[in-house]
Amino acid sequence: MTVVKYPIVDTDVHPAMNPAVPGVMAYLPQRWRDYVGEIGIMRNFMTGGERPRHREFASRWDATPPAGGAPGSNPEFARAQLLDQFDMSGAMLNDIAPIFLNGGKHQPAELAAAFCSAVNDHRRDEWLASDPRWYGSINTPYELPHLAVEEIRRCKEDMGEYNDRWKQVMFAPDNARPPGHPSYWPIYEAAEHYGLPIGFHVLASRKLTSSGSCNFYFEEHCDWAAFNFPLLSSFVFEGVFDRFPKLKVAMIELSWSWAIPLAWRMDHAYRVMKSEVPHLQRLPSEYIRDHVWYSTQPIEEPEDPRHIDDVLELFEVSGMADKLMYSSDYPHWDYDPPSAFPKAVSGERMGRILGENAAALYGIDLIEGTGWTPEQPAVAAAA
Repeated sequence: MTVVKYPIVDTDVHPAMNPAVPGVMAYLPQRWRDYVGEIGIMRNFMTGGERPRHREFASRWDATPPAGGAPGSNPEFARAQLLDQFDMSGAMLNDIAPIFLNGGKHQPAELAAAFCSAVNDHRRDEWLASDPRWYGSINTPYELPHLAVEEIRRCKEDMGEYNDRWKQVMFAPDNARPPGHPSYWPIYEAAEHYGLPIGFHVLASRKLTSSGSCNFYFEEHCDWAAFNFPLLSSFVFEGVFDRFPKLKVAMIELSWSWAIPLAWRMDHAYRVMKSEVPHLQRLPSEYIRDHVWYSTQPIEEPEDPRHIDDVLELFEVSGMADKLMYSSDYPHWDYDPPSAFPKAVSGERMGRILGENAAALYGIDLIEGTGWTPEQPAVAAAA
């Protein structure tokens, strides 16, 4: 019997949610180390989460390193529990904490910029250096575009042997302005220049819904898709993809089944009111088809698993078979192992989703002979 192995690229792994630790602080200029020591950092967030949770920072119990520390704080343990467990070809490190403050939210703007650089340096020295399968997403102070552009340049040109290990620019979906606004265009120009996707990662904030923050953690999980419609609409109708035709966008932990209905709605609006946006050269659905990628977690879980195939079929007939990528969301409690996709998903589709699509987007080589097989246990044993 032939054992089928699917090479894997994980598009969403989170180092420790609280990076305000001595290892990261050591990379800050002395002025900001003194400031953090006296005033603190990331008020209203670094207190165990902005809502009460039974798992601090929403993490798995068994993701706590044996020697102590927060989940996601030890790259060697994360490697054993994720990269090695599923024989992965690569995994993207997406920091959440910097996007809570890198627009200067509740902090001096200069501290936000210095903190992004400090986290990037720490990830390089502690994570990228520990295993060649870790890849980085660049944290930038995106509300200060000139400094964000410089940070992108620094990571891609001044990191020596690690220049090519930076594969994405991180953004939050609750920017001060709609993401298509021209104020962010210098960042998109830099990302296009270096061939880097812009990654939008979900986060909890007062802007999660048009009515404000959610009252229930459960409610928050259901409302994450509320970010998606205005985000992509802004990109398309502001003409970002016409101005930057090689720019790519990755929607991380923002779900994916909504994409096709949104494209239909945008096409209808365009046909009725296209005189308002004469700068657009194509149908909105064509921009979405060619420029936007999606991650699987949180996985769609219909009562009938065969309905997953129905949605995937819509992706394929819409020309988006290469746009859905596996993500685990490690080390969070709702982490999805590769087995999270129903067995009803065909082998060819599974191969694209688990590794091939992300490898093509990020330029990550799939390691021959590696990968996950459906017969493999779903979760690593706690060490």
